[in-house]
Amino acid sequence: MFVSFDYEGLISKVQSIQYQTVEIETILHHRSKNKLSDELKTRSLTFSDPYGNLITNKYFDHELISDVIKKFKKNYVPKYLQAWIRFGTMKENQISPLNDCELKSTVSNLNAAQLISYGQVTVWYKDDQQLQARVLLMDNMEKIKMQILEQQDFNRVEFKLCMNDKNTWNEGTILKLEDTIMSSQSYQQNCFIMAKLFKEVGKNYYR
Repeated sequence: MFVSFDYEGLISKVQSIQYQTVEIETILHHRSKNKLSDELKTRSLTFSDPYGNLITNKYFDHELISDVIKKFKKNYVPKYLQAWIRFGTMKENQISPLNDCELKSTVSNLNAAQLISYGQVTVWYKDDQQLQARVLLMDNMEKIKMQILEQQDFNRVEFKLCMNDKNTWNEGTILKLEDTIMSSQSYQQNCFIMAKLFKEVGKNYYR
């Protein structure tokens, strides 16, 4: 028998399924508290905290990834970083964020044994171009430089840190290549980075 759903009906159906999923998760959580945890499957999951420390804990297969992350942030991420920190995976030195589907899935469905804590900084260059750089808290400006140079045919970059009310190059604070996201406090929500790009021709640099 073919059943047709209009859009509102489909949304209602999805919400009903989500509600049932939450109910099941709640029941399982209560079971785990009632000394039945030995009957439930668990697995180890390693987090890399904002400072690069590896923390491994066991989690129940039925736990939602979003809930696991909330608990981790509460216990291991300082309050001043909680609004900035996100979570993802690292492969070949590239950060991949967790998507909505992964966040709503359970621990048993996670295709990774380790999650990393990272953040995103806005970099403006060439007047109107923007880079949303995914970085670790301890990454330095050299890492951001390499991300820019992968996209642009230049070989030298200068950086300045700017605030929302200081949006010109001259009003920014100079950032050295060895300055990290943490040391420069670039993780603050009212901050962004400006970059000037130069290309070396002989002994001269040109913008």
